[in-house]
Amino acid sequence: MKRLCKHRTMKQLKNKQFNILSAGILVIFFFTACSSSKQVTAQATPEEITQAINNDRWNFTATFANPSYGTARDITGGYDVICKKDTLNVSLPYYGKLNSPAGAMTGNPLDFESKEFKLTKEERKPGEWLVTIKPVSSEVQSMNFTFFSNGSAQLNITMTNRTGISYQGKVAPVRTSN
Repeated sequence: MKRLCKHRTMKQLKNKQFNILSAGILVIFFFTACSSSKQVTAQATPEEITQAINNDRWNFTATFANPSYGTARDITGGYDVICKKDTLNVSLPYYGKLNSPAGAMTGNPLDFESKEFKLTKEERKPGEWLVTIKPVSSEVQSMNFTFFSNGSAQLNITMTNRTGISYQGKVAPVRTSN
């Protein structure tokens, strides 16, 4: 009888160890699969990004929005700003607050195309640029981009009739032939 109890106890202990090990593996798998990496992996080389910024042919893709008024949020779905020397295409979601009734009838102020804008850029330090765009005839007063050679980017927007908003995302060269 003693031998049978000892055998059961050993078997129960092995089962318990197996269950703990299995649960540990599942937890590790779950956290690995569900974690998001904050590291930006550029699809372009730092040299290509530098050339795109110098040639005013870049694409900023937003991945996170942080409005001055409201809740910060992840964004998906191809929201971007495309600069092609003489054309600016802006397609970003807006979350915020209307400060003046003048902007109420314009719809999304961050969905427009413009051929009239002033662009200035400054290389702050190697691998970091400040690019400022001021569209003409737009509710947007200024768009201040900070680009990094690893492909990460930030954007702060100031508007006339609405609260400002900032975005985080990535920058890459414009790949089209246009």
